[in-house]
Amino acid sequence: MKHRLLALSVLTLLGLSFPARADIDAQVNAVLQDRLLANATVIVEVMSLGSGPADLRELYARNAHLPLVPASNLKLVTTAAALEHLGPDFKFSTRLLLVGQDLVLIGDGDPTFGDPAFTKEKGFKPTSDFEAWAARLQQAGITTIRDVLVDDSVMDEQFAHPDWPSDQLDEYYEAQVGGLNFAGNTLDLTIGADGNSVGVWPMTRYATFKSSISPGSKRVFTVSRDLGTNIINLHGDPPARGGKVVRTIHDPPMFGGTVLAETLTNAGIKVAGSVKRDRTFRARLNAPLDPALAAMKPVVVGEYETPIGPVLSRTNKASANLYAESLCKRMGYDAATKATGSWQTGLEAVRGYLKKTGIPEEDFRLADGCGLSKKNAISARALVRVLCYEYYGKNRDLYIRSLSIAGVDGTLDDRFARSDLQRRVFGKSGFVEGVSTLSGYLQAKDGQWHAFSIMINGIPRQSNSQIKLLQEKIVKAVDAEVSPKK
Repeated sequence: MKHRLLALSVLTLLGLSFPARADIDAQVNAVLQDRLLANATVIVEVMSLGSGPADLRELYARNAHLPLVPASNLKLVTTAAALEHLGPDFKFSTRLLLVGQDLVLIGDGDPTFGDPAFTKEKGFKPTSDFEAWAARLQQAGITTIRDVLVDDSVMDEQFAHPDWPSDQLDEYYEAQVGGLNFAGNTLDLTIGADGNSVGVWPMTRYATFKSSISPGSKRVFTVSRDLGTNIINLHGDPPARGGKVVRTIHDPPMFGGTVLAETLTNAGIKVAGSVKRDRTFRARLNAPLDPALAAMKPVVVGEYETPIGPVLSRTNKASANLYAESLCKRMGYDAATKATGSWQTGLEAVRGYLKKTGIPEEDFRLADGCGLSKKNAISARALVRVLCYEYYGKNRDLYIRSLSIAGVDGTLDDRFARSDLQRRVFGKSGFVEGVSTLSGYLQAKDGQWHAFSIMINGIPRQSNSQIKLLQEKIVKAVDAEVSPKK
């Protein structure tokens, strides 16, 4: 007996007193026997994180090398790549310049600009910056400007991704992505009782409405936007008490420019000309300054800046697709040496990041930045590699702070209910039809960190709530083995 105790003590000193992998295998495999997963494809990877990469230890793996559709778990990759390419000190910068008789609005792809969900947290409204800039012009004695020129050249003009479901392009989660984003590139519509009125927020004439409502007809009430236009159709029997609907707009940069012009008019500043797109100013303002432009003595009226941190957080915590795609295209702009940001250049930057982390090319296929496209695929092994790379990297704190905390905030605020895992799981959920995913970090009760990825494709229809519970059971099973026993 003494010899056996001595042997165990030596193993402990050697760091070999970890939970037996066989125990974790048995616990997780039992969860994966659930009938809901009978026809599904499941991939899982769990790694224990030590003080450095040399301490990495695999705790569990199931088909971890197999690339599957990740849904919004892809945002974990996009945000990590954005931190790598843009850096932790990066700031989006949207500028308004007075150039001669024109106002020039230069976008930087900032998804927070005028976003109601973002500005509300600061006590502002979508048009607050426009109103402040109009006030500065008034104070300078300017009563008339010629044109409002919009430079969205930081990104291309492919606003909607070709792989996204075409029948949902007017839904908020498929908001278009531009070099100038404004108000989340959506309109909040308030439908009056019996459809007798439509309130628009932010207030604008950018969209036009066509109504074929028929109160009492019992026809399904729909609000849709004609693709490629800003014509919004109201059809059918409206709710007797009214309701609220959010719809995307077409061409975000011109939307922002139009609302700016309307704000100026409301402030008493006449816009003698019109709102136009001019994609030359950003390049002309870069050193060396264009001589003709310098002669016009451009004056900065205002600048709106957003650090990368809040953008990462809204991407991962709220799973905001617009934010993920803005990061994707913006790093594409930098990676393409200031040519233009696009899905092509952005995804090339993401691939470069994955290659840097040592992930084999056969482990992933990229189509967009947010995970909405079903042409995306990535292995659990690759996702966990990303999590490990960020955990050991210089941006660890900023990256982990961007993740949803179980039981606290974001898309995990209602996960791991009545469990002591709340506040100990930091991660990202994902769902598209037939796909449910959960990846992130588990902090054991002794403070030890673990990275995990659980991706399930081919789930039955309307089963995601049950599938999510199975994912939680897997994490609980791992925690039961890695957390010290009382």
